[in-house]
Order: sequence, then structure tokens, then C-alpha cells
Amino acid sequence: MTSCDDCGQEMLGSKSCTHKLLEFSEYQVRERNTTYFDVNDHCHDCGIENKPGNVHHFGCDMERCPICEGQLLSCECREKYEVIPLVTGEN
Repeated sequence: MTSCDDCGQEMLGSKSCTHKLLEFSEYQVRERNTTYFDVNDHCHDCGIENKPGNVHHFGCDMERCPICEGQLLSCECREKYEVIPLVTGEN
């Protein structure tokens, strides 16, 4: 199985990534999108439970940018800034 590089959980067996914030190159910190999912019980890409409040693992093609709301993997914000997942101390 594949583990998330950030939270260390098995991607297909976890409820949610534990890194709830994204830092955009020291300029701003934003909460990660917790409302955008596909229609399955689990995300087709990173395996989290598709429920409001859960966070996709970083690099998932379903994750949306908290700034522009585009696909985080390919949005212009990711091209402008170094994007880093941050731990909040909550699980």
C-alpha cells in the first residue's frame, strides 16, 4: 500500500489526511478544502472517506485550491507559490 508523504497514513485506509492547512510560500496559510469529493464512498485517487470535513491527501487529483478553487495539482497558485501541507495538531 501507499502511504501519504505528509501524514504517514496508508492512503487507501485512512479517513482523512491530518494536515489541515496549506502554506503558500510564507505569504499565507489557508485551510484545505473539506467539501469537494467525487460520488463514491471513498476518493478514487487518495482513498479517503468522502465526507464533509475530511481532507484529501496532498497530491490527490480531487483536492481543490483554497485560493482559486481550481484543481490544486494544476492551478496557477501552485505555479506561483511553493505549497506546503502543515500539521495543526488535530486528528
